[in-house]
Amino acid sequence: MSAMDFAVRAVELTKHYDIYPRPLDRLLEIVTGRARHTVFPALQDASFEVERGETIGIIGQNGAGKSTLLKLLCNVTGPSSGTLETRGSIASILELGTGFHPEFSGRDNAALNAAILGLSPAEIRKKLPSILEFSELGTFLDRPVKTYSSGMYMRLAFSVAVNVDPDILIIDEALAVGDGHFQKKCVDKIREFQEAGKTILFCSHALYYISSICRRALWLDHGTIVRCGPALDVVHEYETFLLQRDREHPASEGEPVPERVASPARFTEITVCDRTGRPRDRFDRGDDIHVRIRVRSEVAEQPLHLIVGIHRSADDLQCFAVGTHADSLAPLFGRNDYDLVVQLRDVPLLRGDYSIIAFVGDENAMTVYDRRDLRPAFSMTGDRYEIGLLAVQHRWQLEPVEAVAVERT
Repeated sequence: MSAMDFAVRAVELTKHYDIYPRPLDRLLEIVTGRARHTVFPALQDASFEVERGETIGIIGQNGAGKSTLLKLLCNVTGPSSGTLETRGSIASILELGTGFHPEFSGRDNAALNAAILGLSPAEIRKKLPSILEFSELGTFLDRPVKTYSSGMYMRLAFSVAVNVDPDILIIDEALAVGDGHFQKKCVDKIREFQEAGKTILFCSHALYYISSICRRALWLDHGTIVRCGPALDVVHEYETFLLQRDREHPASEGEPVPERVASPARFTEITVCDRTGRPRDRFDRGDDIHVRIRVRSEVAEQPLHLIVGIHRSADDLQCFAVGTHADSLAPLFGRNDYDLVVQLRDVPLLRGDYSIIAFVGDENAMTVYDRRDLRPAFSMTGDRYEIGLLAVQHRWQLEPVEAVAVERT
């Protein structure tokens, strides 16, 4: 990369926060000269470059330093050490409501934020109609933003950020809220920015968005950069890391309702087995998978239904679910210990790790009395890499192409 091709360059970028047990300790430290704080390294020696016109994703667990990095990029806070250089105007969507005055209307806040982002009064008058139209907030634009939902905050913030035509757009989890229609609208706008050669830094826990929108990804963990490279490769390594973490700290015991809390029912055990009843955690595509469930009913007069869902562990995508109520089975009734087996036959899932999420609820399958998660519960094996979730029986057939006569006049 030449010296003039980058939009963002960070060299050993570090941000530390001083943590004081009490507000008074800050004053006592100044008076006595004795340190009364601990240092929290939110970001440590981060070095990377973002090319002009590139879209880069930022991923990591909560507390990894993602928001701190974005705040440094937006100049919301300054670094403790290291250097950070950005080229071009920046518009950002950080925490929902950042930069909004709660007593001002959405219309006034849009104009105020556009001014903060550097637009002149003439430019604001020109762009404000498109900002308000994009938000689709209608009559809410003239109401105080303190009355807005989180989705409405996001609509207004995103509308301002993308319509002021910045050189660099920074997005922090903005697509996590809002309805599907507006999420698609935002993704379409991001695509327009990419086609226009804009630089985008996109932070999200939605790894599908990172993989599909970003060319490269930056993985942060405990304030340090673990990996920076092609988005698909980095996301795959991050997913593997999360799965390994779940194996080392399994949630298979779930979160049963404590004994001291009166509950009509609770799970006592869930086991994944093969068709012979032997516990097993690896299956080939097309195998039968049996899930053995033991549940205790504590209230004789409360009918119970069970739901078992299968999720892909990598992104928690729900694959399918089965329920006793959906299959028109009679509910469990009477105070007792029940041992049930749900037989999942000829399972067509592709290679990968899968979780089981089980619920026990009332006769309408609406009120949940207990939930149990097995993450991961089992793996599907395969001898090749395949795209998608399910294997579908199929065949290819080459059809003959009919000649089309063209009459010349």
